[in-house]
Amino acid sequence: MTQTGKHPILIVDDEVEILHSLRGLLRKDFEVYTASSAAEGLEALRQHPVHAIMTDQRMPEMTGVEFLARARPAQPEAIRLIFTGYADIKAVIDAINQGNVYRYLTKPWDPDELRSVLRQACAAYEQAHESRRLLADLRDYLARCLPLLSAANQDHADAGPLADAGTALQARLDRLQQDEG
Repeated sequence: MTQTGKHPILIVDDEVEILHSLRGLLRKDFEVYTASSAAEGLEALRQHPVHAIMTDQRMPEMTGVEFLARARPAQPEAIRLIFTGYADIKAVIDAINQGNVYRYLTKPWDPDELRSVLRQACAAYEQAHESRRLLADLRDYLARCLPLLSAANQDHADAGPLADAGTALQARLDRLQQDEG
Protein backbone atom coordinates (compact mmCIF):
# COMPACT_ATOMS: atom_id res chain seq x y z
CA MET A 1 0.00 0.00 0.00
CA THR A 2 1.02 3.59 -0.39
CA GLN A 3 1.39 6.41 2.12
CA THR A 4 -2.34 7.02 1.76
CA GLY A 5 -3.03 3.48 3.00
CA LYS A 6 -4.72 2.66 -0.31
CA HIS A 7 -3.73 0.16 -2.96
CA PRO A 8 -2.53 1.91 -6.14
CA ILE A 9 -4.34 0.89 -9.32
CA LEU A 10 -4.05 1.96 -12.95
CA ILE A 11 -7.08 2.19 -15.24
CA VAL A 12 -6.55 2.48 -19.00
CA ASP A 13 -9.44 3.37 -21.32
CA ASP A 14 -9.61 5.54 -24.42
CA GLU A 15 -12.97 6.97 -23.30
CA VAL A 16 -12.17 9.87 -20.97
CA GLU A 17 -15.71 9.93 -19.54
CA ILE A 18 -15.28 6.35 -18.32
CA LEU A 19 -11.97 7.25 -16.67
CA HIS A 20 -13.64 10.14 -14.82
CA SER A 21 -16.52 7.92 -13.75
CA LEU A 22 -14.21 5.18 -12.50
CA ARG A 23 -11.95 7.64 -10.70
CA GLY A 24 -14.97 9.07 -8.88
CA LEU A 25 -16.25 5.60 -8.00
CA LEU A 26 -12.93 4.17 -6.79
CA ARG A 27 -10.97 7.08 -5.31
CA LYS A 28 -12.20 6.48 -1.75
CA ASP A 29 -10.93 2.90 -1.74
CA PHE A 30 -7.87 3.07 -4.02
CA GLU A 31 -5.13 5.39 -5.17
CA VAL A 32 -6.31 5.69 -8.77
CA TYR A 33 -4.08 6.47 -11.74
CA THR A 34 -5.66 6.78 -15.16
CA ALA A 35 -4.46 6.78 -18.75
CA SER A 36 -6.46 7.44 -21.91
CA SER A 37 -4.15 5.42 -24.16
CA ALA A 38 -1.87 2.42 -23.98
CA ALA A 39 1.17 4.69 -24.40
CA GLU A 40 0.04 6.83 -21.45
CA GLY A 41 -0.58 3.65 -19.47
CA LEU A 42 2.95 2.37 -20.08
CA GLU A 43 4.35 5.75 -19.04
CA ALA A 44 2.22 5.71 -15.88
CA LEU A 45 3.63 2.28 -15.03
CA ARG A 46 7.16 3.67 -15.33
CA GLN A 47 6.27 6.46 -12.90
CA HIS A 48 4.04 4.68 -10.36
CA PRO A 49 4.16 1.21 -8.85
CA VAL A 50 0.65 -0.27 -8.95
CA HIS A 51 -0.93 -3.37 -7.50
CA ALA A 52 -3.62 -3.78 -10.16
CA ILE A 53 -4.00 -2.75 -13.79
CA MET A 54 -7.46 -2.60 -15.34
CA THR A 55 -7.69 -1.91 -19.06
CA ASP A 56 -10.35 -1.70 -21.72
CA GLN A 57 -10.01 -4.44 -24.34
CA ARG A 58 -10.88 -2.33 -27.39
CA MET A 59 -8.62 0.68 -27.82
CA PRO A 60 -7.29 2.35 -30.97
CA GLU A 61 -3.53 1.73 -30.52
CA MET A 62 -3.66 -1.86 -29.26
CA THR A 63 -5.99 -4.23 -27.50
CA GLY A 64 -6.11 -4.54 -23.75
CA VAL A 65 -4.45 -7.97 -24.01
CA GLU A 66 -1.59 -6.46 -26.02
CA PHE A 67 -1.28 -3.62 -23.51
CA LEU A 68 -1.10 -6.04 -20.58
CA ALA A 69 1.55 -8.11 -22.36
CA ARG A 70 3.65 -4.95 -22.80
CA ALA A 71 2.94 -3.82 -19.24
CA ARG A 72 4.06 -7.08 -17.67
CA PRO A 73 7.82 -6.45 -17.89
CA ALA A 74 7.38 -3.01 -16.30
CA GLN A 75 5.41 -4.38 -13.32
CA PRO A 76 5.29 -8.17 -13.39
CA GLU A 77 3.68 -8.46 -9.95
CA ALA A 78 0.66 -6.26 -10.80
CA ILE A 79 -2.64 -8.10 -11.04
CA ARG A 80 -4.18 -7.64 -14.48
CA LEU A 81 -7.87 -7.16 -15.34
CA ILE A 82 -9.69 -6.46 -18.60
CA PHE A 83 -13.09 -4.83 -19.00
CA THR A 84 -15.10 -4.32 -22.14
CA GLY A 85 -18.57 -3.63 -23.44
CA TYR A 86 -18.22 -6.30 -26.12
CA ALA A 87 -18.73 -10.02 -25.69
CA ASP A 88 -15.80 -11.36 -27.68
CA ILE A 89 -14.87 -14.95 -26.83
CA LYS A 90 -11.56 -14.70 -28.71
CA ALA A 91 -10.62 -11.70 -26.59
CA VAL A 92 -11.42 -13.67 -23.45
CA ILE A 93 -9.27 -16.59 -24.60
CA ASP A 94 -6.43 -14.25 -25.57
CA ALA A 95 -6.71 -12.51 -22.21
CA ILE A 96 -6.29 -15.78 -20.40
CA ASN A 97 -3.61 -17.26 -22.65
CA GLN A 98 -1.48 -14.18 -23.36
CA GLY A 99 -2.14 -11.62 -20.69
CA ASN A 100 -2.35 -13.77 -17.57
CA VAL A 101 -5.52 -11.89 -16.70
CA TYR A 102 -6.97 -12.23 -13.21
CA ARG A 103 -10.51 -11.26 -14.22
CA TYR A 104 -12.45 -10.28 -17.31
CA LEU A 105 -15.24 -7.78 -16.55
CA THR A 106 -18.03 -6.38 -18.68
CA LYS A 107 -19.34 -2.86 -19.15
CA PRO A 108 -21.54 -1.55 -17.77
CA TRP A 109 -20.15 -2.59 -14.42
CA ASP A 110 -21.90 -3.04 -11.13
CA PRO A 111 -20.17 -0.56 -8.76
CA ASP A 112 -20.17 -2.88 -5.76
CA GLU A 113 -18.93 -5.83 -7.81
CA LEU A 114 -16.18 -3.74 -9.40
CA ARG A 115 -14.92 -2.52 -6.01
CA SER A 116 -15.06 -6.08 -4.70
CA VAL A 117 -13.13 -7.49 -7.66
CA LEU A 118 -10.47 -4.80 -7.31
CA ARG A 119 -10.17 -5.49 -3.57
CA GLN A 120 -9.75 -9.19 -4.37
CA ALA A 121 -7.11 -8.37 -6.98
CA CYS A 122 -5.19 -6.24 -4.49
CA ALA A 123 -5.46 -9.01 -1.88
CA ALA A 124 -4.04 -11.45 -4.45
CA TYR A 125 -1.20 -8.98 -5.06
CA GLU A 126 -0.50 -8.79 -1.31
CA GLN A 127 -0.53 -12.56 -0.96
CA ALA A 128 1.85 -13.09 -3.89
CA HIS A 129 4.12 -10.32 -2.64
CA GLU A 130 4.23 -11.88 0.85
CA SER A 131 4.96 -15.32 -0.62
CA ARG A 132 7.91 -13.93 -2.59
CA ARG A 133 9.19 -12.17 0.54
CA LEU A 134 8.95 -15.34 2.62
CA LEU A 135 10.68 -17.34 -0.11
CA ALA A 136 13.51 -14.80 -0.22
CA ASP A 137 13.84 -14.95 3.58
CA LEU A 138 13.97 -18.74 3.44
CA ARG A 139 16.62 -18.62 0.72
CA ASP A 140 18.73 -16.22 2.81
CA TYR A 141 18.39 -18.43 5.87
CA LEU A 142 19.29 -21.54 3.89
CA ALA A 143 22.31 -19.78 2.39
CA ARG A 144 23.55 -19.12 5.94
CA CYS A 145 22.83 -22.71 7.07
CA LEU A 146 24.31 -24.69 4.16
CA PRO A 147 27.95 -23.88 5.01
CA LEU A 148 27.30 -24.95 8.61
CA LEU A 149 25.69 -28.19 7.44
CA SER A 150 28.61 -28.88 5.12
CA ALA A 151 31.08 -28.29 7.94
CA ALA A 152 29.06 -30.57 10.22
CA ASN A 153 29.06 -33.20 7.51
CA GLN A 154 32.86 -33.08 7.31
CA ASP A 155 33.25 -33.22 11.09
CA HIS A 156 30.68 -35.92 11.81
CA ALA A 157 29.73 -38.84 9.62
CA ASP A 158 26.16 -38.81 10.94
CA ALA A 159 25.55 -35.22 9.70
CA GLY A 160 25.42 -36.30 6.04
CA PRO A 161 21.63 -36.55 5.90
CA LEU A 162 21.33 -32.98 7.20
CA ALA A 163 23.64 -31.62 4.52
CA ASP A 164 21.80 -33.66 1.88
CA ALA A 165 18.47 -32.28 3.13
CA GLY A 166 19.82 -28.73 2.93
CA THR A 167 20.98 -29.28 -0.65
CA ALA A 168 17.63 -30.82 -1.58
CA LEU A 169 15.79 -27.87 -0.01
CA GLN A 170 17.98 -25.43 -1.94
CA ALA A 171 17.13 -27.22 -5.20
CA ARG A 172 13.41 -27.12 -4.38
CA LEU A 173 13.60 -23.39 -3.63
CA ASP A 174 15.36 -22.83 -6.96
CA ARG A 175 12.49 -24.65 -8.74
CA LEU A 176 9.88 -22.59 -6.85
CA GLN A 177 11.60 -19.38 -7.86
CA GLN A 178 11.71 -20.48 -11.51
CA ASP A 179 8.00 -21.38 -11.38
CA GLU A 180 7.16 -17.88 -10.08
CA GLY A 181 9.33 -16.17 -12.72
